[in-house]
Amino acid sequence: MRTSILVVAFLPFVYFAARDQIFHLRGRKVSVSENLLHLALGITLAILFTQALAGRHTFMVGALVLFAVAGAADEYVYHRHIPGEESDLHAKEHLALMIFLITVLAVDWLPGHTGELLQRIGLG
Repeated sequence: MRTSILVVAFLPFVYFAARDQIFHLRGRKVSVSENLLHLALGITLAILFTQALAGRHTFMVGALVLFAVAGAADEYVYHRHIPGEESDLHAKEHLALMIFLITVLAVDWLPGHTGELLQRIGLG
């Protein structure tokens, strides 16, 4: 069940990332160096996702740090004056990734703390 929840939680990110990639093919052509940086981002996201599924938070956070560094470079170097539509896609991707990360932490935290949580909200 945990894996299913995490896969479903990751799908909105995949959707917006795919739309962003399509935009790069039609709306704003990207350079080879930007494509290589996007490849690095994709690899770190694949590591992040697989480590999240495996429940290895330390490696997941490590991949997240690498993703943040590469993503910051991408945003700073290549995305200063991008079209509004692409900027909107990036914002939605970032939000979807944040929701996924929160879901990972919640799914892994809740099973051991359900009773405590119910007591805190007055239902236990």
